[in-house]
Parts: sequence; structure tokens; C-alpha cells
Amino acid sequence: MPPAPAIDRLIGSPDSPSISVPVICESPLYVFFALPLNTIQPGTRFATRKEGPGGSTSGVARVLSLVLIAAVLVAVATTVFIVVVPKEGEKFTEFYILGPGGEAADYPTEFMAGTPQTVIIGIGNHEHRDITYTVETFAVESRFDNATNRSIVVSATLLDRFSVTVPHNRTVEQPYSFRVMGPDTNRIEFLLFKEAPPEDIPMDNLTDVSYRNLHLWLRVH
Repeated sequence: MPPAPAIDRLIGSPDSPSISVPVICESPLYVFFALPLNTIQPGTRFATRKEGPGGSTSGVARVLSLVLIAAVLVAVATTVFIVVVPKEGEKFTEFYILGPGGEAADYPTEFMAGTPQTVIIGIGNHEHRDITYTVETFAVESRFDNATNRSIVVSATLLDRFSVTVPHNRTVEQPYSFRVMGPDTNRIEFLLFKEAPPEDIPMDNLTDVSYRNLHLWLRVH
């Protein structure tokens, strides 16, 4: 754009001498103003202030750039944290029994009282720490109560108690032998404790106090 011509401004009043003030305008918009002559001191110089192109937005741009850089750094740090420290999965323990052949079949469910029987107890630790579990087995006599429509425990005899240490993400399977002496026993309960088991367990509350529990229905002759 060609420079705007200088404009001679006459400042004063009809009764006073006029002063010619050149004003240089670099914009198509010219600003005209008038000042009383007596407010202008000798040697007064007039100047216009020019705002450089983009001057008012350069600060905002710098702030936005800093915010964007900070967001990228936070995203990178979060990604590194997730990769280095993966989220801990669900905590649980597998507890199961197998037949003497190592299969989910051929369980000793019918036998003579006092004869030794064998099953395989399996414990899988997925608790994200090594655990020493305690297993308790009970010979239970129960009967069905038609009035309450539920099974009632008549007697529960502790057969055995033993501990098994299982490292995290490992499974331990070990044979377990037992004898049932009473012909009235109709099931055997396997209780698993992650902590120390209570000393006295109410016979009608066996399955509620343990961490995991299994049972095997029996016919003892």
C-alpha cells in the first residue's frame, strides 16, 4: 500500500493565529482532531502510535502453544505410567476337587464306612501375592426339612485340617485321602480359608465362614 500523504492540520480559532501540524496517516482511516491553540506549547511534537501486525494476538498464541505442549507432556507421561505400571487385574482363587485319576469324574461317592477314599484338591492363586491357604474337611450329616424347605445340618465332624502355600499365579494340586466312619454321613464339605480359620465353626454355618467351599454328596454303607 502506498504511504498516505501528509495532511496539514490547522489548529486554532478564527481569532487566533493558526498553526499547521502535519499528521502522517498510514491507514485509509484518517482521524481529525482539533485542539485549542492555547493548549499547545511551543515545540510540541505530535506522533501516532502504531500497533504492529499481530501484536495483540502474539501473546495469546504463545499461551496456547504452552498449553498444547503441557497437554502433550501429560499424555506421554500417562502412557508411560500405564505401560510401566499395568493395572492390577481381578483377584480370585480357584478351588476345585478332582477324582483320583485327575479328572472331573469318578469321584468316590459310594463306599463302605471306614474305607480310605482319595480325591485331588486343586488351588489356583490369582490374588497377586503368595498365600498360605488352610483347608478343612467335615463329614456332614444333613436332612431335608419339608416344613422350611431347606437342608438342616444334624452333625458336622472335623476330619482334617492342613495348610498349602501357593505362589501368585500358580496352581497346586495334591491328593487328599479321608475316611468316613459314620454311615449316616451323606456329604463331605471342603472349606478353604485365605486367612487363619476360626477355632469354632457353627455346624449350621460352615459355608458362610470360609473363603471358598465345595461339597461331595455321599452314600456310605
